[in-house]
Amino acid sequence: MMDERYLRAVRDALVRHQQWLLRDPAGKGRRANLSFYDLAGLGLNRVNLSGAKLTGASLTRARLVGTLLSKADLYGADLSKADLTGAQLQGADLRGARVDGARLQNANLQGADLRRGMVLDSGEFRAAGNTDGTTTFVGCTLSEAVLTDCRMAQCDFSGSDLSGADLTGSDLSGAILIGADLTGATMRKTTLDGVLMCGARLNDELRTALERHGIDVDGTGLTTTAARMSELIAEHQIWVDKFGKGGDRIQLQRVDLRGYNFANQLLCGAVMRFCGLRGADFSGAKLMMADLSYSDLRDADFTSADLSGCNLEGANLAGAKLWRAKFRKVDLSGDGSRLWPTSFAKARLNGADLRDASLAGVVLRGTDLTAIRTSFATLKGADLTGARGWQPFEAPA
Repeated sequence: MMDERYLRAVRDALVRHQQWLLRDPAGKGRRANLSFYDLAGLGLNRVNLSGAKLTGASLTRARLVGTLLSKADLYGADLSKADLTGAQLQGADLRGARVDGARLQNANLQGADLRRGMVLDSGEFRAAGNTDGTTTFVGCTLSEAVLTDCRMAQCDFSGSDLSGADLTGSDLSGAILIGADLTGATMRKTTLDGVLMCGARLNDELRTALERHGIDVDGTGLTTTAARMSELIAEHQIWVDKFGKGGDRIQLQRVDLRGYNFANQLLCGAVMRFCGLRGADFSGAKLMMADLSYSDLRDADFTSADLSGCNLEGANLAGAKLWRAKFRKVDLSGDGSRLWPTSFAKARLNGADLRDASLAGVVLRGTDLTAIRTSFATLKGADLTGARGWQPFEAPA
């Protein structure tokens, strides 16, 4: 929690900024400079911060509903999990910012700059955003947002909800849209050179339009390591057997492994995030504590696989076979005090086969469960907060 003097300094800067915006004739106004400030969790709903300097500031979990941030300097800032619903960010500088998990429904980012940008450390000041200069909107809610005429080259929108968003005239060259929801999005005159879209959710009209422009929506830009995957698996199994003191852990991102056969392999703790794994065979595989988040797993086969403690957040599992799969919590402490659940948060399971599987204790927050195939007790005891497309069972009167 901020101490009183720190909070007073922030409050004073905000008051002076309002005077500066009004061109106060008394000359007391001054543009707010809160660069590198820790403003995490602060309530700033509907405050006018247009043109404010917030370079490298931490605004994690800040409440910014309806806040005016047009032409604000948010270079290298951290806005992760902030609530920016309806915020006005026209022309804002968001280069190098981390906006992961933020809510930006109906926000206006027209003309904003979301390209790469790194803030070099200077003495005691360190930018709160991404240290490698990337701009990330991973797992964000941007439904119905205005993103027209934006500079978004190489920006990462993996797993984000961009349904109904307007991206007209924006530059998305090299942008990452793995597992993003683009249903109903408008992409007229949008530059999409080298865009990475595997597993993205598209309506038929948008898919046809993108394919007409030569975009492979299922694999464009992915690298491939399929030829040496057996070697990587062998090293990973040594890593597991020797408790990390030998071999090498599988750690892959943005790799094309569509249709690869992982059947009955030991893949505990493996990392395959943002990967193209459509139609891959994981039947009987041991995937305890593995990380497959935001990967394209459509039509993948997990029959009888062990997914205990597995991270599948934001993954696209439409049509996947999860028959008889195991989803137990993993006991991290050995005494039952720390139980790690399997997570399908914000994942898409529409049409997946979950018969003879128990999702008790599994995280299904915000998951799409449309048309899933289940047995009577499949969903009993699962965390279904915000889950979509399922109907709770009601016993007959």
